[in-house]
Amino acid sequence: MSGSDFDNLLAIDTSSSRLKLALSFGGDRLVKSDEDVERSHGQIIIRKIENLISSSGLQQSDVDGLIVSTGPGSFTGLRIGLAAAKGIAVALNIPVLGISLFELAAWRFRSETRPIMIAVQVRRDELLIGSVREGRFDLGSVSAVPLGSLRQHVGHSAIIGVGFEVARHFGDGQQEGDYGEMEIDPADLIHLGRPRLIEGERADLASLEPLYIQKSQAEIRFEQRRQQS
Repeated sequence: MSGSDFDNLLAIDTSSSRLKLALSFGGDRLVKSDEDVERSHGQIIIRKIENLISSSGLQQSDVDGLIVSTGPGSFTGLRIGLAAAKGIAVALNIPVLGISLFELAAWRFRSETRPIMIAVQVRRDELLIGSVREGRFDLGSVSAVPLGSLRQHVGHSAIIGVGFEVARHFGDGQQEGDYGEMEIDPADLIHLGRPRLIEGERADLASLEPLYIQKSQAEIRFEQRRQQS
């Protein structure tokens, strides 16, 4: 590693149909990649990471830390992103930090003193909703909510959608500014994660998993097949 300041950090987000990467280098320089890959994360992620590192003028061995999104979001995409992060970490002997989209939202809206509901779409008809306030996120506040019940569940609370259009489900009776959308920027993973890496925080590779409050459909189908066999 180049030093304890973690100047050269790689960030990976595969929580949606987009593959988002960011690489900080030279202290204050940054390159990013954002591509719609649908369900082909696994086919191109390593190549895209190699291309990004090459575009910065760095060698892979110059990367001294890695930050990866743990979701929630696309189950398959997150698994691929985490597997890539773990493989790179082992190959380069560098630390990894996992950051959830709820933590990212709490950091993004850290100046807000009122509670804000953060909604992340995890299936076509289901959301995970959690509350953030003044830069803090409580995992215990997260619950699964049917998409059709979003308005009833949230009421008149401020709500931010991650990865879907909240405005389609609100309008009448909701004050402008009380709902909106948040785009995931992989550079934010670096801004949030670098101080934590410098302070010594590390993820245990064996337990680094996607953030899910309940089993995914893939896990449910796997268990059903195993029980039937």
